[in-house]
Amino acid sequence: MTNDQSELAALQEENAALRAQTAELRGAAQLLAALATVSSDFIAVVDREGTYRQVLPTRIVDEQLRQGVGSRMHQFMPAAQADQFVAAIRTALDGGKASTIDYNFAAGDRQLWFTATVSPLDGELALWVARNVTEQHELARAEEERVALREQMLEAQRATLRELSTPLIPLADNVVVMPIVGTIDSTRAQQIMEVLLEGIAQYQCDAVLLDISGVRVVDTQVADALLRTAKAVKLLGAQVILTGISAEVAQTIVHLGADMSTIITQSNLQSGLRYALERYAADWDGQLIK
Repeated sequence: MTNDQSELAALQEENAALRAQTAELRGAAQLLAALATVSSDFIAVVDREGTYRQVLPTRIVDEQLRQGVGSRMHQFMPAAQADQFVAAIRTALDGGKASTIDYNFAAGDRQLWFTATVSPLDGELALWVARNVTEQHELARAEEERVALREQMLEAQRATLRELSTPLIPLADNVVVMPIVGTIDSTRAQQIMEVLLEGIAQYQCDAVLLDISGVRVVDTQVADALLRTAKAVKLLGAQVILTGISAEVAQTIVHLGADMSTIITQSNLQSGLRYALERYAADWDGQLIK
């Protein structure tokens, strides 16, 4: 075989390979076009300058959009958004891998949200596929608002329960009383201290009556909470007067060895009120409690 014949055979082989590759690409393009006709996405081929090289006829693409082929993104949207899109295209092309960008724009009185995937086709062209995710975004936003509203309602309920479980009642300009009913755990003990300290600051109290006649169980934790509360109140210049100690609770406190010397005790709420008002309420005339 002569050199000319060898070159001709090589060219024919190369031509056949190119024909096969062209046929393969044409088939892939036809398949993509067929799939595009049933797609609800916006599908376009763009270059690194943001120029639309091709816009596929998907379900959401009208003739006006297809006439935009050859135009740059900057002609259809604000410059800042177009710059963002071009940057995403160049990142995909230079990195050789797909990148994703989320964006939104106003359509009348509604905000539309999209997620676009930019996939490099070669060094200069990329496939831009934008999907409308407005419905999912609105559902997610509604769920976030529902969760936030639920948390606000729960917090309001918790605040109401805190107020009901630790009521602070002013009796005179400088005397307040807090009746405690039920179980005192670490959370409630902290609430009691916070409410008392805030009340002392608000009412400028000299005396605080803690009535525990409704507390049936006093353990080490409760005794410690009462002592810590009394010390905190003392730091603000007020005195704790503890009332309503039952015989069982008194035995428990003695058994625990809790030092209650810093707390004034009275047998019941009535005697505690009398003691507090006589000692700390200068304008009390003795008529409130008989």
